[in-house]
Amino acid sequence: MANELYKEMAAYIDTRKDFMRERRQDFHKHAEAGWHEVRTCSIIADHLVKLGYDKAPFKLLMGKECMNDDERMGLPDQEELDFIYQRALDEGAIMPYAEKFKDGHTAVIAILETGKPGPVIGLRTDIDALGVVECQDPAIHRPAREGFASIHPGEMHSCGHDGHATINMMVAETLMKYKDQLCGTVKMVFQPSEEGVRGAKSIVGSGVLDDVQYMLGIHVGSRKDDEQLGFRYGLNMANAKMDVYLTGKACHAASPENGNNAMLAMAAIVQGVYGIPRASVGDARINVGQVFAGSGRNVVCDRVKMVMELRGLTQASLEYLEPYARRIIEHAAAMHGCTAEIVMMGATPCYPTDDRAFADEMCKLAGSLGFKTDGPYDDNTSEDYTYMAQRVMENGGKSCFVWVMTPEAAAHHAVTFDFEEKDLLNGAKFYCGAVTYLMGLTKM
Repeated sequence: MANELYKEMAAYIDTRKDFMRERRQDFHKHAEAGWHEVRTCSIIADHLVKLGYDKAPFKLLMGKECMNDDERMGLPDQEELDFIYQRALDEGAIMPYAEKFKDGHTAVIAILETGKPGPVIGLRTDIDALGVVECQDPAIHRPAREGFASIHPGEMHSCGHDGHATINMMVAETLMKYKDQLCGTVKMVFQPSEEGVRGAKSIVGSGVLDDVQYMLGIHVGSRKDDEQLGFRYGLNMANAKMDVYLTGKACHAASPENGNNAMLAMAAIVQGVYGIPRASVGDARINVGQVFAGSGRNVVCDRVKMVMELRGLTQASLEYLEPYARRIIEHAAAMHGCTAEIVMMGATPCYPTDDRAFADEMCKLAGSLGFKTDGPYDDNTSEDYTYMAQRVMENGGKSCFVWVMTPEAAAHHAVTFDFEEKDLLNGAKFYCGAVTYLMGLTKM
């Protein structure tokens, strides 16, 4: 019977719906923001070891084994990393795997080597939470009502990455179950720190994706009608995220001439960067999202932290905007006798996440497998999957970003964000269907 292997895989995934729901809810309850994902990674690694990925010819890469330290961006300080590691152990992080993920080395890659000729396929999911304080009101938020809201104040899975991690765990399990019928190689990437576009570059920099011919990324998306999967193409916005530290000199507010007011420098910077004239090289965005400043009403402010980002619909627009903003920061600080330090916390290039023809092909495949689809459609956003897509496509491969459509309780990044776990099954099924199709084992 045509496509019998895929049908068996899909049926098996249906039998594991309780596992996927429970795993997603556990990750949600123990939300871990970027570079914090020690407990999450240890649970993923334990699952993969139990499946046999640590035994030849398969491979299980953990932490430093699949990351380039020099390419990590926006790392917390050592005190925070130490605290997070101990917290993970206290909350059931699984040893000895947890040790692999200390100090922000929070990535896992499972490699299914079949030993038979075939394509090299990459499947990426991100695993980090956001710096959001989750709603704890059971009247309006299901996770609070059902007891799986985040127990970590200021860390919440408000973008669905708890579900993404669960999808790839299920795919790894399903592919291993049917390994003898497969060919080629599949690399399942569990990527940290997507929020803030900080984590993918370090995985790409390790070289582990250099031989990938087909790369797929996945994300939950808001269902508008009855579609189950969505497909997109288009350029990702170039993005640069900066933390700015201003240092002045404190003094009594009664004698302000004795100090250097970092608050005034900050005010000049905010006005200045929002006033940057736009250029013909492409549309651009700038946002100062947070400011932390001051120590008291009668003290001239000596320290300010500003959290800001720049985006461009072309690489040229970002390359115009960023040095302009840097000049404003440096000169506004100097104007008020202060110094400025600019720390890059994350960045992505302007590059398409999808090969348009491949996105069309994957959309048609989804339809042939029985999914109701949306797209492909043109879309511009910022996602650090861009680094993976760029590496694969520049090496002659193809890339496609897939949306798992689900009713969402609120917009992405909102304090009441939630989705339906049953829709994660569609993501796992499509990943398996795409793998078997690219291996020549499933037909449209």
